[in-house]
Amino acid sequence: MRDVMIGAFEVTALNDGVVFYETSRVLPTATSDQIRHGLHESGLSDPFPMCYNAFLIDTGEMLVLIDTGSGGKLDDQPEYHGAGHLMANLRAAGYEPEQVDEVYITHRGPDHIGGLTIGHERAFPNAIVCAPKSEFDPFLDPGKAAELLAEVHHDEEYRAWIQFIVDLFEPYIRAGNFRSIDSDVRLAPGIRALATHGHTPGHTSYVVQSQGQTLIIMGDLVLMSALQFANPSLGSSFDVDAEAAAEQRLRVFRMAAENDYWVAGSHLPFPAIGHIRAERDRFFWVPAD
Repeated sequence: MRDVMIGAFEVTALNDGVVFYETSRVLPTATSDQIRHGLHESGLSDPFPMCYNAFLIDTGEMLVLIDTGSGGKLDDQPEYHGAGHLMANLRAAGYEPEQVDEVYITHRGPDHIGGLTIGHERAFPNAIVCAPKSEFDPFLDPGKAAELLAEVHHDEEYRAWIQFIVDLFEPYIRAGNFRSIDSDVRLAPGIRALATHGHTPGHTSYVVQSQGQTLIIMGDLVLMSALQFANPSLGSSFDVDAEAAAEQRLRVFRMAAENDYWVAGSHLPFPAIGHIRAERDRFFWVPAD
């Protein structure tokens, strides 16, 4: 874990794990020259280590967790094998899951929502879970879920994916601890949602502000920092709408660079908090010292 003060708020980066990926698989439109140059410039080799991160915000009045890690679920799949350490690192940082007051979800990736439950029970028993309406309503509303299944001709893998999501949120819904949120809404003093749709239809970032300082927790806008800061137009194979994701990435890069905002990312190199600098048409990632 790693702590950074944003005004009076303490933000703790929590690592859930590290998974190795081939660059060309993550960024299929990147040229061989872009891959070679980006990896060399960052001192990396292929496959590169992708960090899986979440962030805990201690405002002094409440504890807010942004995303929950994979919960060790789907560990048999290469994309998530080796993740699932968020809860251990939360405790190593001096916190217990019972202390978390609210959980904000960026999007529906298993590495962001899998840690919501332990077995069939709430992993954060006292927390209210807030999730983007446009991202999760199609799965949590039975009527809409049935429509989705019909569109894919009742594909069994898709049915299992819907059930996976339902099983994670249902314990919170049953307890009255679930809130579906709209885009760009204020959630708590100093914290608001920021619509950054594209990576997924309802992908949402979160803006944290205290004493004149601002942090944007940008979720999955960046999956491969060694290439996507220098080339924001590079879409990911995991993007539902790569063009929209690129537009949001560039928007947040410019916003952060022009205003000297802090930035954090779910897949930036741990501790995944720093600044973005701009020079001509290129952006640079400057990690926290």
